[in-house]
Amino acid sequence: AFQGKEKFHKTVRSAQFYLIDGFILLCCGAEFHLLSFHLDTTKDDLKRYKQRSVCKLVQKFPMASAMEITSLSAVNDFYSYIVLRAGSNRALEVFDLNAGCSTAVIPEVHTRSVHQICQNKVYTTRQPEAYNLFMTTAAGDGIKLWDLRILR
Repeated sequence: AFQGKEKFHKTVRSAQFYLIDGFILLCCGAEFHLLSFHLDTTKDDLKRYKQRSVCKLVQKFPMASAMEITSLSAVNDFYSYIVLRAGSNRALEVFDLNAGCSTAVIPEVHTRSVHQICQNKVYTTRQPEAYNLFMTTAAGDGIKLWDLRILR
């Protein structure tokens, strides 16, 4: 285990690997962080206590209209630059990490804050349209199926 020098101002609500284990995404407060990391796996009995694994902040991405991100989802199993995040303001934001900006915001997704976003994360010989679908759920408000192409 290793820890970067970054100190988080709020509780880290979720963390996951991203882009086929090339990065780490985590959400803290009203922003998500993209971190790069390097794990040093060399075995050297003389230097085994020296920490040579590193984790560095690449960039922070704030969610302007929310107090806190309640759910974050990104695909790790294949190359996808889409990050979905939901905030305490009940909005869902589609973020394109390739462009480094928000591409869409859907206000009032549920009657309560979204607590889980689920994307199609299995890359098989499915129709390409299947990867445009995702689900959201909020306590007491059921599950909603969404299409990224029409944002409904």
